[in-house]
Amino acid sequence: MIIREAKISDALSIAKVNVDTWRSTYKGILSNEYLNNLSYEQREQAMKNIINNSKKDGISIFVIEESINRIVGFFTCGRERNNDEIYHGELYAIYIIEEYQNKGIGKMLFNHVQERLSSQKLHPMLIWVLEENKPACNFYEIRGGNRIKERYINIENEILKEVAYGFI
Repeated sequence: MIIREAKISDALSIAKVNVDTWRSTYKGILSNEYLNNLSYEQREQAMKNIINNSKKDGISIFVIEESINRIVGFFTCGRERNNDEIYHGELYAIYIIEEYQNKGIGKMLFNHVQERLSSQKLHPMLIWVLEENKPACNFYEIRGGNRIKERYINIENEILKEVAYGFI
């Protein structure tokens, strides 16, 4: 497995990871209609924008690929977005396709995020996660995260609770 900075040519592969993991992870949390309407093309364009603007926006986007050059996961991170007084870094997204989950890849990516943010003096860090996403909550708790905040978000007229995990 290789962790490397994302390139614009990775946008479609990242979009596929993103859409496919949303469909598997949020099944039963978000409506089937919403998940079925997620689009590789729309996510690809969003990923191109993130990659193109990452340097000026201070966002890091990395992919993890297996030896045959297949992207199986990615993460984005950067400055905490709400001017928190304690937490300066934020893990915005971390996704791994279902067949590669529970194989230590999440741990590798998470460690890389912490190193990346620390090197940019963006530590401590936090991450927001849907409270109903129990595997993700467990993952962050095992890594030493403490629930520090909560908020409600609206996804397609569904009000969902997000919790923030802080890592000092």
